[in-house]
Amino acid sequence: MLRDIRYPQYHGLICRRTFPQLQEIIDRCFSLYPRLGGHFRATDKRWLFPSGAKIDLGHMQHENDKYNYQGKEYHKISFDELTQFTETQYLYLHSRVRTTDPDITCQILASSNPGGVGHAWVKERFQPGERDLKTYYDPRSGLSRVFVPATVDDNPSLFITDPQYVARLEGLPEIERKRLRLGDWSAFEGQIFTELLQSIQGYEDFPIPPEWERFCVFDWGYAKPFSVGWYAIDFDGRLYRYREWYGSKRDRDGEAHSDRWNEGLKLMAWEVAKGMLEIERDAGETIKRRIADSSIWGKHPEFRKKEARGPTIEEDFANEGVYFQKADRDRIAGKQQVHKRLAPITEIDEETGEVLSQSAMLMVANSCKNFWRSMPLLQEDKKNVDDVSTDQEDHIYDEVRYMCMARPLAVKKVDPVNPESFQATRTRLIRARKRSLRLGISVAEAYRRK
Repeated sequence: MLRDIRYPQYHGLICRRTFPQLQEIIDRCFSLYPRLGGHFRATDKRWLFPSGAKIDLGHMQHENDKYNYQGKEYHKISFDELTQFTETQYLYLHSRVRTTDPDITCQILASSNPGGVGHAWVKERFQPGERDLKTYYDPRSGLSRVFVPATVDDNPSLFITDPQYVARLEGLPEIERKRLRLGDWSAFEGQIFTELLQSIQGYEDFPIPPEWERFCVFDWGYAKPFSVGWYAIDFDGRLYRYREWYGSKRDRDGEAHSDRWNEGLKLMAWEVAKGMLEIERDAGETIKRRIADSSIWGKHPEFRKKEARGPTIEEDFANEGVYFQKADRDRIAGKQQVHKRLAPITEIDEETGEVLSQSAMLMVANSCKNFWRSMPLLQEDKKNVDDVSTDQEDHIYDEVRYMCMARPLAVKKVDPVNPESFQATRTRLIRARKRSLRLGISVAEAYRRK
């Protein structure tokens, strides 16, 4: 960021997600910038240098805070802890980087640990492990980008000043150790569905028996992607998600829109309806039950009841012959149902103890690529750890949650044990023996105690 401070017109920007996080950057700047003649103007959070060059310190706590930089021009922008930002914030600031001075090279820099709300898109964009130190040219923009891997081993001064630092990293919980010690982008804190493994819940496509009941579940999106999932349920109550249609620009246009997973196709409701019917017609199937997010019914508050209103999204679907039932949107109960459905079921050989097979009550076809891309990356809501954060690509999750709530797994009924039965008497005797050993009393006395 200091490379071009000799140019009077140079303007840089260093960003953190929130102002409290920015304070660390301010403190570190104070240890270096004054040596180069820098003066800090606290009201503007701006460093001024003798040449006239300036470096701003900024933050974007809320999504729309990116518009605070509209109309401004920067030559270099640096993001500290990039995975704390959303993809749209990062890409919007690309439009703020420009120059009229050929001596100044425009550049966007970023540093980050794995994890955070932006873990998925950062990993997708830079592909750590696959493109390490390999310059990649975006086919759409022509701009280059490169991922430079680094671990604590690349900072030898730490071994001199704090030789116990590595030992402290090794002592962290496993996920944190992988991220901070090894720079592992496949493990991150806050992952919601840790039980989700493609080797367990995934399966290869097979012909769905015609006797199985089929569902179509829909989560609406226009500027954001919509998600359509087709499900079948077998006679044991197990769900199979056998097909998907995900309305994102990246999914439609491929690598040319590598940064647009969370950007919708902006299709009208009737276009989505026709697309759904066409997919089903080509597959030669008839779906008798459809479930959708209740927001497509467009309910209005009481003070707007007297307005002359146009058709809702649900009515546009109905006009094309696609009819929905309202989904149960209970987020907490829905998340628990998804957990129950994904819980691994292990079949073990009683004689040898060998694991014969593993499955779950929700199975997903390996061909549902967007499910397997987005679902394992979902993170918990920091304000409510019982829920999934909505500041991420959660459209497929919402659709899956609606299906799980439509066919909830009931708690297994346990018949009460007769207190006079042999089983109940034997259980009381075993407990009495344990109590007698713990308290140093006779079995008879322990048996009489409650």
